[in-house]
Amino acid sequence: MHEVVVGGRSITVTHIASESSEHGAIQRYRVEVSGSDSATEPSILRENSVVDARVVASVIDSELFLEYPGSAESGLLRDSAIRTWRDEHRGSIEELLTQLKRDADALPSEPVSDAERVLLRAFEMDDRHGDA
Repeated sequence: MHEVVVGGRSITVTHIASESSEHGAIQRYRVEVSGSDSATEPSILRENSVVDARVVASVIDSELFLEYPGSAESGLLRDSAIRTWRDEHRGSIEELLTQLKRDADALPSEPVSDAERVLLRAFEMDDRHGDA
């Protein structure tokens, strides 16, 4: 579990399950924001189940900022109070996200699956991971 506090609310990310797939291990997490009954359970393709800065940054970015189709109906953003809080504290949340990304960059590299390597090469982002 990893908890961060921003704008008077805590964001808690908890690992809930690991699943095997043909592309590698899939980690499932639960994300909750204090003061809300809304929660979401994103999945991330990675071997490690540890809830670290990489995971927290990913879920904050995807669950609070990306606003993918349907997020207002099924994710944290279905709670209008969470949307209002996010809008009022956007700067603070973005600062937290920047710090989490810096912390994630300082962590040791993770193993890269064949599927991830193909995607990284397709988007010309494979220089960081080499041929590991």
